[in-house]
Amino acid sequence: MRVPNRLSRLGVVAAAVVAAAVVVAPATAAAKTTKTIKIGVDLTYNNTAFWTAYISYEQQYAKQYHVKLLGPLLAQANASLQNTQIEDLVNEGAKAVIINPETATSLVPAINYAAKHHVQLISVDTIVGKGHVYMVVRASNLIYGEDACAYFAKNITSGYVIDLEGDLTSSNGADRTNGFNQCMQENAPKITVLSDPTVWVAATATSDTQTALDAYGSDLKGIYDQYSGPDPAAVQAVAAKGLTGKVSIIGDDGVSYEMCYINSGLMAGAQSQPANLYAQGAVAYAVDAAKGVKLKVGQKAIGAPTLQDVSFLGDTNLGDPIVGPLVTKTAETFNAMSIAGAPGNFTSIPVTNTALWGNVYGAAHGGDCSGVQAPSGVTLTAP
Repeated sequence: MRVPNRLSRLGVVAAAVVAAAVVVAPATAAAKTTKTIKIGVDLTYNNTAFWTAYISYEQQYAKQYHVKLLGPLLAQANASLQNTQIEDLVNEGAKAVIINPETATSLVPAINYAAKHHVQLISVDTIVGKGHVYMVVRASNLIYGEDACAYFAKNITSGYVIDLEGDLTSSNGADRTNGFNQCMQENAPKITVLSDPTVWVAATATSDTQTALDAYGSDLKGIYDQYSGPDPAAVQAVAAKGLTGKVSIIGDDGVSYEMCYINSGLMAGAQSQPANLYAQGAVAYAVDAAKGVKLKVGQKAIGAPTLQDVSFLGDTNLGDPIVGPLVTKTAETFNAMSIAGAPGNFTSIPVTNTALWGNVYGAAHGGDCSGVQAPSGVTLTAP
C-alpha cells in the first residue's frame, strides 16, 4: 500500500479530516439503493472505544444506505467461531458480509463457503492475506508505525522506548510493528526499543508498561501503544512515577479520550484511525457487492482518492487505502528517513481540529473528556 509522495499524502489527510465532520456524499452504487438489503457483520472485538464508535457509525450509514444489518456478531478472537458465524450470516440471507478478521489468514473456510453462495466479504481494518474479498477498507498501518517512530526520532535522543505490539498474526499488528521497527533502526539507532507483544490484550500492555517503568524509570522516554485500550493505564502509570511530560505516549485509534489526553498534555499524540470512514466504506461497498457492482483500481474511492490493490503475505485484494493522520497538540512537521510504503515526511494535525472524527464523536457524547479519569493534580481540558 504505497503512498507516492508527501504532497499526495497531505492531500489525502486533509480530505480525510474534512470528511470526519460531514456525511460524505455516496461515491458508489450504494447511493442508488432504495430497497432494503441484508448485510451481515462479524467483528473480532467490541472491547475498545474505537469499535464502539465504529458500530455506532455503521448503524448510521446502514440507515442512509437502506441496509438491514445482521449482527454485529463478535468472535472474541476465536477464528473457528468466526468462520462459523460468517456461514450462519450467509444462511440467514446476508447478501454480503462485513468482517474484521481475527487474523489475516484465518477466514479461508468462510470465504469459500460464502463464494459458493454468491456472497462476498468486505474486510474492514485488516488486510486479508489468504483468500479473495470484495474490498479492504483500511488505512496503512505501516504509516502508523512510521509516524510514531518519526515523533520519537525527532523528540528523543537516547534511552528506551517500549512498543506495546498488537497481534503479530494480524496485518495491523505486523504492519505497525514492522513500520515502527524499521523506521527506528533508520532514524533513531541510539534509542533501545523494548518490544512487548500483547495480542491486543490491554491487561498485558498495562503490566508490561508498569514493568518497564519500574525497570528503567526516567530512562524510559517513550511508549507506543499500538491500540487505544492501554492508553488510560499508561497515562496513570507515568503520572504515578512523576514522569508526565517526560515520557512521550503515542497511541493508535484517535478516540475521544485520546484527544482529551493530548490536549491536556498527558499524551504526545495518536493516529486518527477514521472509524467513520471505515464504517461508511464497509456499508457502501457491501451494498455494491450485493448488487454485483464491478470495481477496479483507479476508480473513485470513499476514503482515499482512488481504489488501489493492497497486498499482504503475497495475496492481493482491491482496497480503499484511507490515510489516518497523526494528531498532536499543535501541528508539527516530521522529516524522517522513510521506509518502503510509508513516506517519512509529513505534518501532523492539531488536536484542536474540530473535524477530527474523535472530536466529532466526543462532542456528540458529552465531550472528549467525559468519563475520563485524570491523574492526581491534573486538570483535563478538552480541545
